[in-house]
Amino acid sequence: MNLNKKVFIGFLLFIIIPLFVLGSAVYTVSQQLIEKKYGDLTEVTLQAISRNIYYMFKEANYFSDFWMVKDSIQGIYRTIDAAKPNEDPLSSYDLNTFDTLLRGSILTYSPIQSVVIYNNSGKSFSAGRTSGSSIPWPTIGQSMAFQHIQELNGSPLWIGPSEFKEFGSGRGEFYQARIVKDFWTMDNLGYMLLKFKFNELDLIFKSFNTSEQNSKRYLLINKTGLIFYDNKQSLEGANVLQLTQGKLDLGYNNYSFKADFQNEKSLISLYHLNINGMGVQDWSVVSITSWKYVAGEIETIMKLVAGITFICLFFALVYNLVFVRRIIQLILRMLSSMKKVERGDLSTRMEVSGKDETTALARGFNSLVVRVEDLLEEVKRQQDRKNKAELMLLQAQIKPHFLFNTLESINVLAIQNQGKKVSQMVIRLGNLLRIGMENREEITLKQELEHLRSYLEIQEFRFEDQFQYTIEAPPELHNDQILKLTLQPLVENSLQHGFEPIDYMGLISVKVVDEGDRIGLYVTDNGVGISNDKLAKFHYKTELETPFHEILESNEERRGLGVSNVADRVRIQYGEHYGMFICSQEGHGTTMKVIIPKGKRDER
Repeated sequence: MNLNKKVFIGFLLFIIIPLFVLGSAVYTVSQQLIEKKYGDLTEVTLQAISRNIYYMFKEANYFSDFWMVKDSIQGIYRTIDAAKPNEDPLSSYDLNTFDTLLRGSILTYSPIQSVVIYNNSGKSFSAGRTSGSSIPWPTIGQSMAFQHIQELNGSPLWIGPSEFKEFGSGRGEFYQARIVKDFWTMDNLGYMLLKFKFNELDLIFKSFNTSEQNSKRYLLINKTGLIFYDNKQSLEGANVLQLTQGKLDLGYNNYSFKADFQNEKSLISLYHLNINGMGVQDWSVVSITSWKYVAGEIETIMKLVAGITFICLFFALVYNLVFVRRIIQLILRMLSSMKKVERGDLSTRMEVSGKDETTALARGFNSLVVRVEDLLEEVKRQQDRKNKAELMLLQAQIKPHFLFNTLESINVLAIQNQGKKVSQMVIRLGNLLRIGMENREEITLKQELEHLRSYLEIQEFRFEDQFQYTIEAPPELHNDQILKLTLQPLVENSLQHGFEPIDYMGLISVKVVDEGDRIGLYVTDNGVGISNDKLAKFHYKTELETPFHEILESNEERRGLGVSNVADRVRIQYGEHYGMFICSQEGHGTTMKVIIPKGKRDER
């Protein structure tokens, strides 16, 4: 992932997302706080409404209870029961008397609109403020409400509008149904059905809905969600569960929650009346308030803050894309240029434009590359001079070393008065010096092998009957180029350091092997071998550590000097992929392998 993406992702993770999360958290917490505080306030209001409704039904029950036990009312039941079944049950006198009694007693309570008295056999008498037919007894007997009336055994049962279809659905019309018992014997005299018109409900809800008339709605519902009363009148007879998509839980305790009501976001509060003892069966009051009214100015402020926040985030994003991105693009271009320089392209330059710090940075990078290029050229020139000086030094080290050993052998033969052998050695020494004095660093493999044979023949005079040698080389490799004086120092090392302590015939094997794109030169002897400690001292030189004058002025002969010099010369001439390997074990001899490139041929 490049830096541009990292910065952008970091901008999202550490600025955009935290601000968004913070804003969302503040908004959510404020909404919940508003919901809770206003829900608590609404619960207090609903509790006050519940008390007023409680007193309304309590007063109605008290009035009903008072007249139900009066002799005048109970006398009506006895008169109806006393009538013969096959005759007209009531005379005109009785009807007028009953009507007068009811209008002077029960109907004196203004909310009561009508009263119907049923005896146990279904005979009835009714009176009301307006003309209208009463509900037939068979209809009541088949109603689901009849079972509840009997279960209450004299206690009143309140029936809301549309709760049972046989009782009607007029607005604000509630029915009270109950069993009437004999005051003295507690026997069932019959049933009483009172129809109430509670205009007081409008007054109750209106008193709690002064400044919120257009934003607040109150509902009176039963345990199935049926709406008995709506202060705005439009939802009476509907079901509140459907209007809230089933989100209202009537079995739950008093609580408030936020939901959509008639496609408008609202705060809905539920409060149970808990007046079942007065014949009201699990009725509840529901308050529905528009969320716009609940949130009010806070909602507007939150939206304004959110809008300002989004505008700030937008400008922050623009700043990130315009200014930060420009700096990142500069860094990426510089990184690309650095990679090109790393790969060796020192001609790489960055475009310089503008007058700010980024321009100075690009100009500084270009200056640095120019300086590095100059330094590399200088290092290259110095390294070339150093390699040439090292090569010349190594060759200067080999020549005196070889001459010293050869002249020592001739001196021994001269002392022994072996003039013929001295002559042969001088001739072979001349051949060696002729090759060694050639002004070429490389000669053919054939010339190097001839040089080696001359050297071994010279050494045979010195170490007579002490060693034997063999030389094997494929003819097709004779014209390949090799550094002069490559094999002779290795053979010399075997003679001087491998055979001097032994008391058996020494064997030297020189073998040239074609190894594909390389040539392997093997020098093997059966001498005393080299210890591990001494093997560890043979290593390539990576720099010219000893000054020229110290090496030239030193007269001390170092053991294995010729072998180390051969290895260093091959490495310097052909590169780090070529050189020499030594394999040796004390008491079993030594094998030295020199690897040189194949294909450099002398066409002369």
